[in-house]
Amino acid sequence: MTIKVAAGSANGEPDYSRSSIQRSPSGKTLPGVAKKLWLARPVVPGLLLVMLANIWLLAAYSHSFWQRAYDLFGAQPGLLIMFGVGIWAFTMVYVLVFTNRWFLKPFLIANILIGAGASYYHETMGIIIDREMIQNILGTTANESRNLLTPAYLRYMFVFAFLPSLAVLAVRVSHPPFAKSARRHMALLFLCVLIFTGAAYSNYQVFSFSIKQSPGMRQILHPESTVQSLLKYAEMKWKAQSLEFQKVALDAHKGNIAQGARHPVLTVLVIGETLRDQNWGLSGYERNTTPELTKRDVLPIAGVKSCGTSTSVSIPCMFSKLGRQNFTYERAVAQENLLDIVKRAGYDVEWWDANTGDMGVAERMTYANFNRADDPEFCNGGECNDGILLRQLQDRVGSITRDTVIVLHQIGNHGPAYFERYPKEFAKFLPDCRDADLANCSSGDVVNAYDNAVAYTDLQIAKTIDLLSTLPGLSTSLIYVSDHGESLGEKGLFLHAAPYWIAPDEQTRVPMVLWMSNNFKQDLKLDYDCVAAHGVGSLSHDNFFHSVLGLLDIETTEHDRELDIFASCRTAQQIASR
Repeated sequence: MTIKVAAGSANGEPDYSRSSIQRSPSGKTLPGVAKKLWLARPVVPGLLLVMLANIWLLAAYSHSFWQRAYDLFGAQPGLLIMFGVGIWAFTMVYVLVFTNRWFLKPFLIANILIGAGASYYHETMGIIIDREMIQNILGTTANESRNLLTPAYLRYMFVFAFLPSLAVLAVRVSHPPFAKSARRHMALLFLCVLIFTGAAYSNYQVFSFSIKQSPGMRQILHPESTVQSLLKYAEMKWKAQSLEFQKVALDAHKGNIAQGARHPVLTVLVIGETLRDQNWGLSGYERNTTPELTKRDVLPIAGVKSCGTSTSVSIPCMFSKLGRQNFTYERAVAQENLLDIVKRAGYDVEWWDANTGDMGVAERMTYANFNRADDPEFCNGGECNDGILLRQLQDRVGSITRDTVIVLHQIGNHGPAYFERYPKEFAKFLPDCRDADLANCSSGDVVNAYDNAVAYTDLQIAKTIDLLSTLPGLSTSLIYVSDHGESLGEKGLFLHAAPYWIAPDEQTRVPMVLWMSNNFKQDLKLDYDCVAAHGVGSLSHDNFFHSVLGLLDIETTEHDRELDIFASCRTAQQIASR
């Protein structure tokens, strides 16, 4: 095969004349029409392509950003124009800093893809792609991804990502000689810095105050805000790896009550998924979504505040000693957590998953994931509902002879495919949305599907309690608490993972349920009525760490009695034994 090398032109650019291109890369002669189209591709100067691409990025992917800008400054057209010019200059600086003649097209295409994806989920569901959302995305399983890749998303990406990327690929980019190109590039960069600085400081107080009055505005300028979130995520992971791992509560041991228990203790911690308090029957919801638990002797606690609005934040946080105010992912993974302390105190600890994983909490524990189990009764399409956890527990309890804590991590109400979280024949609230693209369903149908999933969780918890009630040789107890809530269209928001400081109550209020067998009450010397009264107060995930230690009578200096809901509910016999 012979390929002619394009001769240099007078300005240092390759010669794209007809005679310089004879064959396609495959070695075959191009058909006449295709050859003409290939040769007719427009030639665009590099800096012009940068400016055109930046205009497209601003216009196509930041509709909500510009809508807020209009709401803030629309009454003063001059101010709005000045703001727009400043933002254009700022984004030009971003693009110019990261582009050169060798990586121009890959960089622009990457930003087109990032901007289109972030824009779709924000404009349709109100989702903000911050660092925590990046963490969620990177931890998403294939099945979860499948539910998010709806026809509407694919159509949007074809129009706003594929076609613009194809246009960038198709054009031929011309550059002056290197020295001349570098001078022009730096001159334009310097000019944009001046324009941005001038626009920002000419009305700094007005712009600064207005943006502060519009929470989250800086996080919906795509793709720049999404790229910033990616960098923050990378920084977080680097810090997590660089921190020295710390052991916690080396003094942990069972108290006198736990040591003197007449039966082996079995406590089941059920960690729910995406179940909000507003739709929980035991918390006063107008629908009875908890008909089974209502029949059991449980202690419901309403309105518990979650530590985060996503699984990747809430679970590491609630199992750590840090509490929400002091929690960072990197600090949490660099130290032992509640399960390590429970294990050190002498309990066997197991984590069973029907979700996407333990978020690093159970790395040093016995771990099993049943999300893709081969069980046609509970599993379909490579994913299982929470019935699989109860099946495994039924098989396990007969062999327990030591003090044991088992964590059941549910798939719960994970969206947007709520209909996949319960068997079709179990649907009680109809019609239910049976489409992962919630836009294709009415709001009522979406709520019906969500409530059906809530009711299925109610059934699984109730059946778990029934199972634990049939074990006279054990002292059994159960705690259920959801990791975070969910938005179902309120305020234009869907799903979860909104930044905590602007997250609505629907995403941060979760239910909690306590249950204890008679054996457990007697062996662990807990006053059930006292616990019930205590549960009326305002609680959060911060109470979880210390309350589990208190429930299991684990003594350690890390135990904060003020955050332990059981601390004041030991009987006089327990107090006397100390």
